[in-house]
Amino acid sequence: MKNLISIIVPAYNEELAIPELIRRLKIITKKLFDYSFEFIIVENGSYDQTFNVLLKEQRKEKRIKIIQLAKNEGTDNGLIAGLTFADGDAAIVMMADLQDIPELIPKFINKWKEGYDIVYGIVNKRVKLKFTRRMETFFFYKIIKMMSNNLIIENASDFRLLDKKVYRLMISMPEHNKFFRGLSTWTGFRQVGIPFNRPPRYSGESKAYLSTVMKVALNGIFSFSNIPYYIPIFSSLFCLIFSITLFILRAFSLSIITFLFFILSFVLSIITECLRRIIIETRNRPQFIIKKTVGI
Repeated sequence: MKNLISIIVPAYNEELAIPELIRRLKIITKKLFDYSFEFIIVENGSYDQTFNVLLKEQRKEKRIKIIQLAKNEGTDNGLIAGLTFADGDAAIVMMADLQDIPELIPKFINKWKEGYDIVYGIVNKRVKLKFTRRMETFFFYKIIKMMSNNLIIENASDFRLLDKKVYRLMISMPEHNKFFRGLSTWTGFRQVGIPFNRPPRYSGESKAYLSTVMKVALNGIFSFSNIPYYIPIFSSLFCLIFSITLFILRAFSLSIITFLFFILSFVLSIITECLRRIIIETRNRPQFIIKKTVGI
């Protein structure tokens, strides 16, 4: 019996890229005749014609299964939604913009057959990337690698293969702010990276705005780093030493008071973020809301 491979793709406003994505997936999977495939596309609250384009493609290719979410839930929750409905012996997650090249799928599967439970793509080079976006990416990986005690592998993307036992474990985790690439690495299963050059988007504009990158970075830091919890201690110690020094020098001023209030506000912001996450977890709201399914 052939192994089933589930290909999970969250799609947000990708009406132009979807036909090309499906065409290339069909070409690649046709060559892999030892395996069977299902294509699970998660329409992630798009406001363009992505869902209608998917319906059109699904009428021609019955391996396509569509999950339409009621609203945009972000990439990580979109991936979890797709994995929830996956039946594959392994699942491959990738983005719809074709920057995750489908032609890498056979290499992922070969590594999986060698015994690796997680196979991830490492971005070796980003083609035609704006300087500002390149800097955002550089600092994102440097900071999150440092603050996660090297758990997050530099330039490792969400484009990856997960064995069934891995993605089922990730789905079962009760936390709501799931940082996808961090969780898959944290599981500790045998894993390996495959370098590739990331091409520019097939069409449209990147959805990874600065605010989005910051949100993902903060999610990764607060999910996999203990450093933020030590900041209040170091801040308090700094204030104490600074206050003693100023007392000795008798150099009191309004600017010092303002600076101390800044530190206090910074500490309170960290505590507030921790409380926010506790509140989110205790609410136990669903990570995604399904509006409609097709082919499921």
